[in-house]
Amino acid sequence: MKPVICIALLSVLYAQDTTVPLHVDNSIQLTNYSHRTSVKMQHKRKLERLAIVKKKEAKEIAQKVCQEPITSIYLDHKGQLLFYKVSGRDCYVKINALDGTILSKRDTK
Repeated sequence: MKPVICIALLSVLYAQDTTVPLHVDNSIQLTNYSHRTSVKMQHKRKLERLAIVKKKEAKEIAQKVCQEPITSIYLDHKGQLLFYKVSGRDCYVKINALDGTILSKRDTK
C-alpha cells in the first residue's frame, strides 16, 4: 500500500513541475465588436424618447410650411434645444421637437 501512495504522490509532484503555465496577454483585443448597441444609436433613441412632437408630425408641419415634398428629416439638439432639421427640394426648416413651433425657415434656391 505504501509504494502505491508514494508512486501517486511522486506522479502528482512530477505533473505539477512539467505543466507549462499559460499566460493570456490582456492587452491584445480579440474582437472589434462588443455586441453592444453603439453609442450613437443609444443617443438617437434617447433623443426620440424626449421628443414630444414625433417625426411624422414634424414632416406634416414642414410640408405645410414648404408646400413641397420633404426629402429628409433629422432629429438633433443644440444645448437643451431639441429640434428637427427638415429639408425639401428648395426649403429648409427647423422645427422645435417639444412644441412643434418653427424655429427657422430658409429657402435654398
